[in-house]
Amino acid sequence: MKVLVLHSLPPREAAGRTLDEFDLSAAAQNIAAVLPGAVAAGVCGEVPEILALLAAHRPDVVFNACEAPLGRPDLEAHVAALLEWLGVRFTGSGSETLALCRRKDRAKAVMAAVGVPAPRANGFPCIVKPADEDGSAGIHAASICEDAGALEKAKALLAGRTLVEEFLPGREFAVALWGADDPQHVSIGETLFLNGLRLNTYSAKWEPDSDDFANSPISYTSAIDPPLREAIFRAASGAWTAVGARGYARIDIRLDAAENPFVLDVNPNPELGPGVGICRAAQEAGWTWERFVRQQVAWA
Repeated sequence: MKVLVLHSLPPREAAGRTLDEFDLSAAAQNIAAVLPGAVAAGVCGEVPEILALLAAHRPDVVFNACEAPLGRPDLEAHVAALLEWLGVRFTGSGSETLALCRRKDRAKAVMAAVGVPAPRANGFPCIVKPADEDGSAGIHAASICEDAGALEKAKALLAGRTLVEEFLPGREFAVALWGADDPQHVSIGETLFLNGLRLNTYSAKWEPDSDDFANSPISYTSAIDPPLREAIFRAASGAWTAVGARGYARIDIRLDAAENPFVLDVNPNPELGPGVGICRAAQEAGWTWERFVRQQVAWA
């Protein structure tokens, strides 16, 4: 089987964001390395460029690792839509799911309609974040607001649509799910907030030299009682089904004061780099990376 690992290349500039966030080359090589004969190809994101690669390689399956064509995260769904239009099999979620999950407010409404627990939209303390960004862009310590004045200041720092939710005080979990159409496998890591850090900021995800990064390690050995683990899986799998995910996804879950799980975010196109993100989650669950990648190709 001929597999083309298609990934987006970082832009020359990324205002307010680190270029490392957009560099998918290591993730693409991590995928291609366990698929004999696979070709990893980076694209800026122009449609003719992608069409030329498809014509040159004629893949049976595209492993879709495109997150920001032309350096624009808002175009994430467009590569999947192009592959759908062309009838090319590809891994991961389809264009409708990718587009929906980029709009956190709309995804939340879809999940709420089928009973998936999500934070309420009122009360203090609250958190304000961009409604249509990914990778924790725009999220920092001051995103947590204790009163109306702090909320207005935090909103003024964001240029686009915003989403305001209650800030939940409990533990936070990164739930990796994978399966063909249903979430058949799960790996749960707990984000440990240290030294006063209270949430996953942009720095915590993308700036390895920052205090926030050092103070937010993920542990896969945290004690989680079986009833809580089941409740976390139930909430995450409900979110998967509600947004129509397939292949793999990361669901961020946070507990309230009574240890009830709530879905914070659904990421249907999460990190695939070596030793992090879905790669680490699968390995922590006892899968080899080769098994995971080959299974994704089979499910495409």
